Amino acid sequence: MKILKRLIPYAAPYKWRFVTVIFFGLLMSGAYFAMPWMVKELFDGAINNKDKGRLIIVPVMLVGIYTVHAIARYCHLFILKMSAERICTQLQKNLQEKYMYLNLSYYNSTDSGGMISKVISDVGVILHGFKIMADLIREPITIVGMLCWLVYLNWKLTLIILALGPITVFILNRIARSVKKYAHSQQESMEKLTSNLKETVDGVRIIQSFNLQEEMKRRLRVVVDQYLNMRRMVISRQEGAGPISEILGASAFGAILYYIGLDIIDGSSTIGSFMAYFAALAVIQNPIKKLQDGFVRIQQPIASLERLFEILDSGDVVKESPNAVPFPKNWSSITYKGVNFKYGDEPILRDVNIEVKRGEIIALVGESGSGKSTFVNLLERFFDPEHGEILIDNINIQNISLKDLRKNVALVSQDVFLFNDSISRNIQSGDFQKSEDKRLISESAKMANADVFINKTPGKFETMAGDRGGRLSGGEKQRVSIARAIYKDAPILILDEATSALDSVSEQEVQKGLDQLMQGRTAFVIAHRLSTISKADRIVVMKKGEIVEIGSHSELMEKKGQYFQFQQLQTLA
Repeated sequence: MKILKRLIPYAAPYKWRFVTVIFFGLLMSGAYFAMPWMVKELFDGAINNKDKGRLIIVPVMLVGIYTVHAIARYCHLFILKMSAERICTQLQKNLQEKYMYLNLSYYNSTDSGGMISKVISDVGVILHGFKIMADLIREPITIVGMLCWLVYLNWKLTLIILALGPITVFILNRIARSVKKYAHSQQESMEKLTSNLKETVDGVRIIQSFNLQEEMKRRLRVVVDQYLNMRRMVISRQEGAGPISEILGASAFGAILYYIGLDIIDGSSTIGSFMAYFAALAVIQNPIKKLQDGFVRIQQPIASLERLFEILDSGDVVKESPNAVPFPKNWSSITYKGVNFKYGDEPILRDVNIEVKRGEIIALVGESGSGKSTFVNLLERFFDPEHGEILIDNINIQNISLKDLRKNVALVSQDVFLFNDSISRNIQSGDFQKSEDKRLISESAKMANADVFINKTPGKFETMAGDRGGRLSGGEKQRVSIARAIYKDAPILILDEATSALDSVSEQEVQKGLDQLMQGRTAFVIAHRLSTISKADRIVVMKKGEIVEIGSHSELMEKKGQYFQFQQLQTLA
């Protein structure tokens, strides 16, 4: 019930729809209530008394009542399912929005395929759960109504039947617990299956290049077998509830036939009463079965809801300060003061201290894993330091509006991501708040040396980039991403191997644009090429998360320390 209550805010906008759903559900139940009465009227009132008028009226009423039932059923299910679709769509939206705000540490420890599975598979299970919940609300009304009829027709016999209730509830409760347990495992298996599929699609070039098809098939068989095993455990328990209830029901029904048969022989009951009791039992069977199945099957949607709310309640987000201030306009420096950061138990940055003046170009060099990317990621608050602080002048960036902070930082990453949209829109994504200016888009592309290849494409700036920019070459994607940063025109630049995918000629042209762009701006440049590093005002050499050297190119070469060794190795390469 605690998990189901979490759905109330999602269902609140559709409360009148659900009131309508309940209304039509009551009409459906009301149609069932009339059945025993009509059967009794038909046999005792019409057939026994040879009343032809009543013989006509009862069947006509039966048709009318079932017409009402059919219309009510359509309205009940249509409104219910459309409301459920809207709620589940909102859940998907909230989940996707949550994904966009989770910090990078969460993504580094979580499988992306599993995250996709929650949006699609788990929400699909929850969608089916609304139909089950409707049954759990509606069918008890029908059962209570039929029980009233059964008590009216033969209260002693009905009490005997009700004695079987606790036995059935005990068995179903045990089954339900088991279903919920395996439902969690089933959805985790589905996550692995989705992850395997995503990995196959994303890595198809490597798979084909290294002839890994058989290995991927083997891995797929393993996760499919795990999933099918969990499905077998869930289905066996879900479907096991039916036979148990049917056996108990059949036993009770047999005893009823014998008991009422004796009453008819003794003359203490009529055929009409017998048929009415029989009709009420027949009607009550389906609601009881739905209620029993629903009680067991609802455990799977509940398990999926638990998994979704675990993400939605996650605190792994970069928190916005309640008293956030705007990004300072006339700032003069960026300061890292005693900054430490680690992934899990692994330290990445150790006591980093540096002050960067506005307009400085800072080059970050060092071996892979030395903490260069983490250094710049902290500046955009993709995650926050474990200890220490980063200041813009004297303002901790954690107290600056997160949106405003990132608006003032432009990123060009080595791992280029382009949207499946036109080249023009990808460049404009640098800042959609700007009114679309084709001249500015064109100038940004020209500065990034992207206009040459763009104008050679049939659609020019309207050419689609494809999924993750798949229709463009590596160098073309990189140049579009640089154009995007130029279009953003932010005062702080982060260039993470920005020219790594370019050939020598293109790099020279792009470097001219970047040099022009960096004038008067603060730039953090992660690069290995001497042409980029040597132009920096200061070079920060990092090793195992620590700053080991700081200085200009000439100063560090004279020291003949870590930077000198780095340059020597590059020259030999």
